[in-house]
Amino acid sequence: MENERPVNLPWHGHETIAAVPVLLAQGQQLEITLPANYNHSLFAALHPHAPPAHPEQIDVSGGPELLTDIATVAGLEEFSELTETLKAARAGVRIVSPPTIMIGFTGS
Repeated sequence: MENERPVNLPWHGHETIAAVPVLLAQGQQLEITLPANYNHSLFAALHPHAPPAHPEQIDVSGGPELLTDIATVAGLEEFSELTETLKAARAGVRIVSPPTIMIGFTGS
């Protein structure tokens, strides 16, 4: 992802999801900040085979398919709507703790 300072979007459900395609079309990098209580559910969705006592630190990078994984978490289902938009924009995804979803351009 580029070094450009990202636009920070606090999680407001559909309002946040609707803003993503517009900002990507403007060439913006994005950082979506989720409430802290999503960390456990995101960790479980992204690391389903982690042992129960494993520290729940998230740092996963990949393509738009990661949005499909996190859309399995209750309250985050709408992220699946962005998969095709991110593919078309050639955008990558990084998910970290505290729960933040970063979306940026991977280049050509």
